[in-house]
Amino acid sequence: MKNLNILQNEKVKQLHQAVVDTVHKAKTIGKNHLTPEEESRTAGEKLSDIVFNIGSSWAPILLFTTVVIAWVLFNSFVSVKYRFDPFPFLLMTFLLAGIAAVQAPFIMMSQHRNGLKNSKKLAVNLKVENEILALHQSITVLIEQQLQQVLENQAMVLKSLQDLQLKDDKLSLLIESFESASPVKQIPS
Repeated sequence: MKNLNILQNEKVKQLHQAVVDTVHKAKTIGKNHLTPEEESRTAGEKLSDIVFNIGSSWAPILLFTTVVIAWVLFNSFVSVKYRFDPFPFLLMTFLLAGIAAVQAPFIMMSQHRNGLKNSKKLAVNLKVENEILALHQSITVLIEQQLQQVLENQAMVLKSLQDLQLKDDKLSLLIESFESASPVKQIPS
């Protein structure tokens, strides 16, 4: 039985080492793939992210709406001598077009960077999925090998029990034959 336990422990150690080797063979995922380094971003990329974050919130939308309404009301209802942008509002149109022209490239650069981040995240997710599948396969192999070992051990134990049963039967027959061959006198109490 000691030999059986030693063999089992060695098998388990070998299987455990096989799983560990499989995990270490796979290229590990670095933390740099998950979040890009802040130092590696250029000043333009940082500025584009700031413009994108500011421009994609409600505050500038409400501010521009308020300014445009105030502009139109002021230039529509104030006397002619105080108007600085009469009805077609060409100055306002020019300013809004200029803001849009300046803001658009920043937003596009930021969206491009977000697309690159998303593609890196996708690559990391695929790598993790492959590693999980490899681990599942390794664990399945490990379980199958352990199950085979358990079945072999069970067969050995069953054979040992059968051998013990045969020896017990032979011993019982021997005891019966010995008792029947020599009568034992009972001592009165």
